[in-house]
Amino acid sequence: MKKELVPEVIWLRCIACLAIVAIHCINLTFTNYEESLASQTVTLLEVIKLVLLFGTPAFVFISEFLLAKSYSAYIPDKFLWKRARYILIPYFTMAVVYAFYSLIRSDELTPYSLVVKILRNIVVADYIAYFIIVIFQFYILHIIFTKYFQSLSPKLFIPLCLAINLLYLGFFNFVPPLQFIPGAEYIWTRLYWVAFPGWLFYFSVAYQCGKNYTAFKEFLNRNIKWIILVPILTFLAITFLKFTMILPETNSKRIDMLFYALSMIFVIFYFSSKAKRIPWVIDQISRYSFGIYLLHLMFVQTISKFFQGLHPFINLPLTFIISISLSIIFTYLLHKLKIGNYFVGKIGNSFSRTNKANKQNDSWVETEIKV
Repeated sequence: MKKELVPEVIWLRCIACLAIVAIHCINLTFTNYEESLASQTVTLLEVIKLVLLFGTPAFVFISEFLLAKSYSAYIPDKFLWKRARYILIPYFTMAVVYAFYSLIRSDELTPYSLVVKILRNIVVADYIAYFIIVIFQFYILHIIFTKYFQSLSPKLFIPLCLAINLLYLGFFNFVPPLQFIPGAEYIWTRLYWVAFPGWLFYFSVAYQCGKNYTAFKEFLNRNIKWIILVPILTFLAITFLKFTMILPETNSKRIDMLFYALSMIFVIFYFSSKAKRIPWVIDQISRYSFGIYLLHLMFVQTISKFFQGLHPFINLPLTFIISISLSIIFTYLLHKLKIGNYFVGKIGNSFSRTNKANKQNDSWVETEIKV
């Protein structure tokens, strides 16, 4: 099957990757400078975090968008296995790495604590790679939908998925933990992130956008005023809900994030479609994005602490730049050692719109699907 390149995805993946790293840099700034940050600075950083919260939803959107673009009519042989080996093996491997790292960092490393932490990381996705489990659920949903529900009208499918998503997130956003449920505090704090109903709206929209890619681009062009206006309006809404303490949490699993994140994805798609070329830096960050996502948190936590003596507005950009750079370097070195696929998945193929812009690379979309 001949597959077309999607340069907008390169931009979206790069921007989403940078947004996620920036969020964690801001989180560490709060942790390391908790007693010295002025209230105005805290407010400013919280607002910046809100702007960036579309990052993880964008990664999730990309995974289904690319599947639908390539496989909306049929499911190829070994569909799950081909994808599992590039995302589930790193998921298990990095679960062990992060277990060691977190316990060493907290000075709590014992054989028992290590086994418990590894099991938590693997079984309930209790570390940064939880999004891999979300994406793998999307792979399964894609198979089910393609085989049994293709005839379902988008006018029914998308609102239905939105309703399920709103009910799911609304329950965990507004209902306090039900104490009669074992582990309720943990479920309400983190575990509910992992289940697919919390991301179902992104799946439904990404499926239709990928399946009808040309129509999707035409839709963006026809509705440019709304494409620009909606992110502004939804951002004002989430900011209001945040600072009025109606939805005080600052994460991408807020119920109002569904609309803001999707509107940001659309606006990035629109403007990146107008770009005449893809800069080398954008291309490289997109290529290494999976490795950056998996590795960066360890570097962010270490580097931010190392530079704690500096002003927070010097520490933050330094941590951001160095963490991304080291994540790329380590991903590159792991692949040079022939073990990269087992830790950080595949590196994406390089792509330049100024060089062989019309040449179609059959393996490119397959490589894209790794995230």
